[in-house]
Amino acid sequence: MSVPPPLARSASEELRSLVRDARLRYERKAFVIEGPHLVERALEESPKQIESAYFTRDAFDKHLALVSLLEKNRIELHSVTPRQAEQISDTRTPQGIFALVRMPKVKPSVASGVILLDGVQDPGNVGTIIRAAAWFGIGRVILAHGSADPYAPKTVRATQGEIFSVACELTDSVGDTLARLKKEGHKVFTTTLSPDACSLYSEEFIDKFVIVLGSEAHGASPEALAQADRQIMIPRIGSGESLNVAMSAAIILSENAARKLRHT
Repeated sequence: MSVPPPLARSASEELRSLVRDARLRYERKAFVIEGPHLVERALEESPKQIESAYFTRDAFDKHLALVSLLEKNRIELHSVTPRQAEQISDTRTPQGIFALVRMPKVKPSVASGVILLDGVQDPGNVGTIIRAAAWFGIGRVILAHGSADPYAPKTVRATQGEIFSVACELTDSVGDTLARLKKEGHKVFTTTLSPDACSLYSEEFIDKFVIVLGSEAHGASPEALAQADRQIMIPRIGSGESLNVAMSAAIILSENAARKLRHT
């Protein structure tokens, strides 16, 4: 298996910019993934979205099975030098494997369960929530203004590849988006720490619902609270000070899944 042709300097600089510049990602409607696991997940879920892939010589020789799969899918391959890999990657230890992936076109969704992130800024939390959504069968995550970019490298890594199995869409208006979802029959549950909120464990989830998770620092916005059918909270049983937003999302989704399983 021959080593692919070298990547041009201009193309290498474009990849570097896409890794670091969210504005450019959305102009180009593409993002960069790194590492064999993410490339494998992209091949499993969205092979037609992959524009091209890039390997250092060491990574190429180490991952010949992955190279073969990319070639079978007629994906353009290029080689990169270790120096180029360092310049493209945002990690201290580049893995030597990258792919350029087109952002999926977000189509109108009929998903019964939706998560709306209302200013969740930490990319690790956003990625973990997307990963939890995939685990619990939630196929749609809406990210309001102020939330971390779902296609940023840190977010994508935190999803462990589930960025390719969950539809992510952006909104500039929490209020308008929730109002539209309510018209479609969704019930809105907004998380809060208010002592007046209802306990998660006493709530009745319905088939069509939206779970709103607010900013780590400030909680849900006034617009989200105004649209809430119910404000909910996870009651503290022990002495812990707090839960981060990704932990809260997983607890809520697990509770909802448990109720559905008990009634099937």
